[in-house]
Amino acid sequence: MKHTIKALLLITTFIFCHYMMKEFWGDNWVSVLSDLDQQSALLLFPAKYLFIYGPLLVVATLSFKHESWYNVLGVDIEGFQRYLLAAVVCCTPMVIGYAYLSNALNLSITGIITGSIYAGVFEEIIFRAALFGVLFRFCRWGFIPAALISSTIFGLGHIYQGHDAISAVMAVAITTIAGTWFAWLFCECGYRIWFPLWMHIFMNAAYGIFSMSGGAAGDLKGNFFKATAIILSILYVNLLIRRGKPRQITLSTLFKKCPGFSSQHYKLATQNT
Repeated sequence: MKHTIKALLLITTFIFCHYMMKEFWGDNWVSVLSDLDQQSALLLFPAKYLFIYGPLLVVATLSFKHESWYNVLGVDIEGFQRYLLAAVVCCTPMVIGYAYLSNALNLSITGIITGSIYAGVFEEIIFRAALFGVLFRFCRWGFIPAALISSTIFGLGHIYQGHDAISAVMAVAITTIAGTWFAWLFCECGYRIWFPLWMHIFMNAAYGIFSMSGGAAGDLKGNFFKATAIILSILYVNLLIRRGKPRQITLSTLFKKCPGFSSQHYKLATQNT
């Protein structure tokens, strides 16, 4: 019952943040921060993310005081550089392919920071660690229900990338699947956010730098090269498993409530990652 109450509190807080905190943000802050960062959104974006979703991060960490805050949010620094290198390797074929397909370059540093780095950092911590991660790891939800909640909301947040009804549905469907894939990477990489975070940043950056068309749904050629990054990431995780890392997502954790996540579970999950 305690886990059910905490799960309901977390989901309620997320809904409040996602739909209500925007109303408290106010246009005055937009004007002030936009003037300070000279309309670049370098200050506006992180300030808005933290204001809107700050209560969710607080509730997620305070609800499980027996765990360190960096464990709950998946930001244990262990593996930071290793997962950076792995993401570079996984995304390199996609970058080369996009470079081949591209007819224009967008090398705006501001655009890379706001559209790729900020998106990767905040969306992975909020949707994968604080929402999905807490429901799956600590509230004993199965992988599929926990992933569906976080990934569907994540997908709906990309509906604007469709230019008509069909493309909008495709954008939501593809980003929902992507959110579930990121959640799987998060679990299988020691419940640390670094690998999905780096993959998210590099894939967004490649898409923006090479001015790829088609929104989240992409096009056939672009999706082919995007698939190479996804396939390589799956192969990388399977390499970790072959080297002895315990598999976290199994048939027993898909729908049923997973066992309580103790410090011992965390040690097992992070072996060889």
